[in-house]
Amino acid sequence: MEKFLTQHKRKAEDEASPDVLPKQFPKAKMRKYDEAYLAFGFTCTTVGNEERPQCVVCLKVLACDSLKPNKLRRHLETNHPEHKDKPVDFFRHKLVNCRAQQSLFTKAASVPANAQLASYKVAYRVAQCKKPHTIAEELILPCAMDMVSVMLNDSAASKLRAIPLSNNTIGRRIYDISKDIEEQLNDKVRDGRFSLQMDEATDSNKDCLLITYVRFIDGDDMREELLFCKQITGRATAEELFKIIDTYLKEANLKWEDCVGICTDGARAMAGIRGGLQALIKRVSPNAQWTHCMIHREALASKQLSPELNDVMTHVIATVNYIKTKYRSKMDIENELRVAISKLPPRFEKICSMKQAHTSH
Repeated sequence: MEKFLTQHKRKAEDEASPDVLPKQFPKAKMRKYDEAYLAFGFTCTTVGNEERPQCVVCLKVLACDSLKPNKLRRHLETNHPEHKDKPVDFFRHKLVNCRAQQSLFTKAASVPANAQLASYKVAYRVAQCKKPHTIAEELILPCAMDMVSVMLNDSAASKLRAIPLSNNTIGRRIYDISKDIEEQLNDKVRDGRFSLQMDEATDSNKDCLLITYVRFIDGDDMREELLFCKQITGRATAEELFKIIDTYLKEANLKWEDCVGICTDGARAMAGIRGGLQALIKRVSPNAQWTHCMIHREALASKQLSPELNDVMTHVIATVNYIKTKYRSKMDIENELRVAISKLPPRFEKICSMKQAHTSH
């Protein structure tokens, strides 16, 4: 028994010792393309940093392990039996046509740098004005072409057609701008202390949202920005709300210790001193001070209005909300809000340099 224990002890020490290197396994052999494979009708293309064979007849790309003469020959004889006896010059001509076709597709699928930058700036204007995305292609572009045609000439106006302004493109541009603003905001908030203001809201789709604003010092100025707007999938309990906020702060690398203030309404789930969101936040940030939102105080006071005035105000608010949300029910609320109300300017040049150009659809 002692010998058995000694062997296991020695084995455990060997496994824990840093001097014992793990067993090395031979690396898989990476096959390389050979110019002789053109006789089988195959050229080479790169997919994910590895060479793969591509048929110059059907343009099909095979797996990396198919870089073997017998597999390439089998593809030619099975899929293109009429070309199996063709000379190399025939496949070389096919290769030239294949590369020309690929170059044409790449040129058609790319967007000029100036057109891409203009697309981002138009999307930024659309989001700030809180207009539907289709207005860019249906109104802004035709108006811009008319103005350029009158002030300059038709040739200059025709160049504006290269600007991608479709509904889907504007949505993607707003998403990219929102992420850039969010990155700038998190970098600024991360440098010092901050306070949070949370509230629940229901959009036109009857979805329950948690909207959170952050207030922080930026240089000599006090700034207030939208931190996030997340959907509450479960019940709007204090635990669920805290989980949403805590998850976002961890993803953004923000510390609870830097939170010095929280502002909510007077609901029990928010303001409860024992089981509310206020209590849960104070457990991780004891120095955070809670305040009752002034806007909610005014809303509570407005309930004492006369029935006639209160009825008028209710109809006015409902009408305004309907007009503002009629065309925006299917949009990304968080990104739309951030771009619309943020005072941080987007870094268009950085976005364009990091974003791969793509077609408008």
